[in-house]
Parts: sequence; structure tokens; C-alpha cells
Amino acid sequence: MLPSDGFFRNVYFQPYNDRGSARVINSSKNSKHFVQRLGLEKTLEIHQGCVNSVNWNDSGSLLLSAGDDYHLVITNPFTHTVCVDYKTQHKTNIFCAKFLPTTDNRVISCSADGAVLNLDLEKLKETEQNFFYCHSAPCYKLETIHDEPNIILSCSEDGTVRQYDLRTSVKCTKRSCDDNKLVDCGIPVSTIAISPVKPYQLAIATVDGMVRIVDRRKIMKNGLFQKIETEFAFTVPSLSHRAYRITSLAYSPDGRDVLASYSNEDIYLFSLHNNPYFCTDNCANDFLENPPNPPPYRRIRLKGDWGDTGPLARPFTDNFFRPRTRSEASVDVLSDILIDVFNTPSLISVVMQNPRSNYSPEVTASLRRILSKIVQQGEFIVPSHIFTNYLAIENTNSNENNIVPSTSNSNNQRDENRVNIYKKPPVFDDFIKLQSIKKRYRGHRNTRTLFKEATFWGNDFIMSGSDCGHLFVWDRYTCEIVMLQTADSRVVNCIQPHPSRLLLATSGVDHNVKLWSPQSDIYNMIPELYIKEIAESNTLMVEQSRDTITVSPLIIMRMLLYFNKLGQSGFLDRTNTIQ
Repeated sequence: MLPSDGFFRNVYFQPYNDRGSARVINSSKNSKHFVQRLGLEKTLEIHQGCVNSVNWNDSGSLLLSAGDDYHLVITNPFTHTVCVDYKTQHKTNIFCAKFLPTTDNRVISCSADGAVLNLDLEKLKETEQNFFYCHSAPCYKLETIHDEPNIILSCSEDGTVRQYDLRTSVKCTKRSCDDNKLVDCGIPVSTIAISPVKPYQLAIATVDGMVRIVDRRKIMKNGLFQKIETEFAFTVPSLSHRAYRITSLAYSPDGRDVLASYSNEDIYLFSLHNNPYFCTDNCANDFLENPPNPPPYRRIRLKGDWGDTGPLARPFTDNFFRPRTRSEASVDVLSDILIDVFNTPSLISVVMQNPRSNYSPEVTASLRRILSKIVQQGEFIVPSHIFTNYLAIENTNSNENNIVPSTSNSNNQRDENRVNIYKKPPVFDDFIKLQSIKKRYRGHRNTRTLFKEATFWGNDFIMSGSDCGHLFVWDRYTCEIVMLQTADSRVVNCIQPHPSRLLLATSGVDHNVKLWSPQSDIYNMIPELYIKEIAESNTLMVEQSRDTITVSPLIIMRMLLYFNKLGQSGFLDRTNTIQ
């Protein structure tokens, strides 16, 4: 009796098949038995900060990683040795780094200040300053084209997708220039992807939650920008009441499907070959003119607080029965004050300024309401040494508004101020073909970071990181979770399968890169109850994150200083008199 279809059948027929090795490798990735044996092979302690990017070279002989420490590190994944550790001239956190196709010495990287570096590791002195400064805002993702080492694509918060031809120029010092602009979407672009089968097919994800597939060959004519025909587009209709950032895009190996991971939501698989339905492409225009209103904030999270991440994190629950200590009560009062401020748009700009004697009626009413809460709760005193330390920090951060936050920050911020910068309408055509949702993958949590990769493992499995610190694997067709592994003490962001072998690289908030491969002594038969517990916990925590705002300690101290000055100026007494 012959072996059934799949891995063992390909092993059986390998001696009689010229393409036996390739078939064995491909079928092994599609084997559930191998997926459930994935275990930790090696932890590479090679960085001094969060690792925001991991990528293989074409052959899979080298692994490139980069992150918050500004270093580009190239590692041999088989000997686990570092081949190159280079500190770049980037001034802010590196968001993405890749090898240029067909090369092992030419790499590219982009950072939070929008700079794109084009580096030759064999000519460091000549190329270490080869930066493209065309983007005016953070550059999130770089893409390359198979077998083409001279073309780079990038996307940015400034709303543009750019294409650089290294044969004509290796750097550019002009901010917001038009020289390399491929598409101006009018609203921030969070990520892009190139089809592995049709390299001219470009997927663009914008912050209105829409993904558009365009043909790069049809974008420019005589150097002039014009309306672009959207070949395909997709979004999640149920999410139309609110914009959900797309944190990653991935084409299936055959280029027929696109996988999109939504922040504060799930992962969706869209087919490019289903019968589309037509609609007017007014999503981005509506988003610009009438940005969706987020729900009122109910909780605050301190920037750098990772208490709601990792394998042990569980949903927040109110405990009404345990007696509150005095310090806990003070924290609750402060939390309530900050939430009130962030839910009152007229106060946000005011608290960033010095107190004035004259306020608009709206501001006065808001301040009276918040300050009366302080009075009702009792005297709220902030020790003077806190303000002294705060002022010292403030003096060293006079340009803090120009600093771009790390990827370790939550992206659950109000989008109105950012979006209002982009008043130009997108250049896409008026009518688009919307593709229907093919599959939905649930159970993970994608709330805390700008980047959360989801990708294909072979043809039959979907992988993603999670804020619970787990690596998730789903069956592509049944959407069943078939494997869970703890892969970070906080958050798993990056997931990159080896191009040919049963080897996986992951990274996240931990300052390392982890390599995973099938282990003979591991068989991850996960109890259904455990999977259900993790999935339900993640679902609830996603809901809670939607009404949580991440606040910088400097902003908190500024607000405390502001209210302290109000008290000293007698404003509180005047508002009580008015009442």
C-alpha cells in the first residue's frame, strides 16, 4: 500500500523524482506533525533593545535583525554565531531591515525619523551615510523585489509609498521631495507587500483600514502623478465604524490570497480571485473629513508599562471588596483626573500650557468639574520633590514633541490630530472592486505595538505573534489553533519562516532573537481548555485596550504641575465661589 499524499509520500518517491527535495521541503512545512513539534532551538542574545525586524537572505544562510539599539546584526543561524554587528548612523529606532535580493553584503533599513539607509557592508566608509531622507514622518516598512537588488520600496506615516532605484541614486537629502514618490495616499500608510508571483502587484494598507492592490507599472505617466486604477481592495465591513490600523500584510506563496492583521482586531484572509463587488472609494475621504470617534477612555496606561503583556497577563477586573490603601486611593483619583482630561478635547492643549487667569466658558466648566472631584475625594497633595525632578527632566526634553515613540508604545492613541495633517484626497480611482473575507483567525492579541506580523508557514498554516507572549499557529482552512508556544516574556512581534528549511525566527520586546525548529522530544498537543482560556483572555483584553490610552510620564507630571499651579493661583477657590 502506497503512503498517502503529503510529506511521507514525497519522501517515499524522492529517489524517482527530479524535484523530490523541493517537494519534501514544501510538504514538510505543510505537515501538522512537524508544526506541533516546533520547539526552541536557540536564543540569540544579540541586541540591547526591542528587536523590531528579522529577515533572511535569499538562501537562508544568514539572518538579519535590527531594533531599538540602532544595530544591524547578521547571524549564522546554523552555527549561532554573529557575523556582523554594525551600529548604524540612524538617529532613531530601526523599524525594518532587509537584505537586498541576490546579495549577502548589501542591506537596507528604515527608522522612526523616516530615514532609509542603503548600506554595503563591504564598503562601510563609502556607504554609511547613504540615507534617503525623502520621508517626512516615520518609515514603517521596506519591500524588495525578487532577483532585483536595485529597487527598494518604502511606506510612511507621511502618506507616501516611495520607490528608489539605486542605479540612478544612492541617497537623497531632500525632505518631502517628489523624486522617489510612487504613490501619495493622502493618509498614513502602515505597511506594504509585494506579490511573490507578480512583482508589479503592490498591496498598500492605509490607516482607514483599507488595503488596495495596485499595479506599479500603471502609476506614473510622463513623470506626472495621476489617478491610480485599483485592481483589488478589501476591508472588514464590520469595522467601518472605527479605523483599525493594519500592522502587517502577507501574500500567500501562490499570490492568490492576502493576509492582513488588524490592530485591536483579528487576522483576515482575503482572496484576490473571488467575484468582487463594486463600491465608491470614499473610505479614505470620509476618514479625512469625518475621522471616527474613539470611545471615551476609561483607563490609562503608563508608557513603558508592560503589565498587561506576557504569558501571565490577565484581563483587568475591578475589585470592589478589598479595602483600598491610601496610596491606591490616590492613584485612583489621579487616574480619574487624567481620564477626564483626555476625554475633554478642550483641556488637552490647555494643560500643556501655563495656567492663565482667563479661560473660555467651556474650559472653565471642565476644570471646575475635574477639580471638584479632587475636593470631593479629599486633599490631593503631590510632594514638591516630584515637581523638582519633573522640571529637571523637562529641561532636558525641550524637543520632546519631535521625538517619535518606540514601537514598544501602544498605538491606541486618538488619531484626529495626526489625520488632520493630511488634507489631500487619495489619488486612487473612484470605483474599486472589494474582495470578500475568506477566513478569520482569532485568539491572539494585537494591541500594544506598531508591528505585529502574521504570515504563512508553507501553504497550510498561518502564524502570528501576540501581546500575550505566545506564538500562534492556525490551520489555514479550518482556522483552528493547532499550536501555541511561549516565545517572549512580553510581546511577540516578528515572525519569519526560513525560505526553505523547517526553521523559524521570532523576536519581540525581549532583547533577543529566537530560533525554532522541530524537536524530537516535543509534541505540542495543547489541551483545548488551555487554548480556550488564552483565547478568551486575549479577547477580553483586546476589548479593554480599545478604551485605554497610553500616557507618557512627562505628560502626567505636566498635568500634575498644572493642577498644582492652579491651586496656588487660587483658581480652585474661584471655581468653588462660582458654584
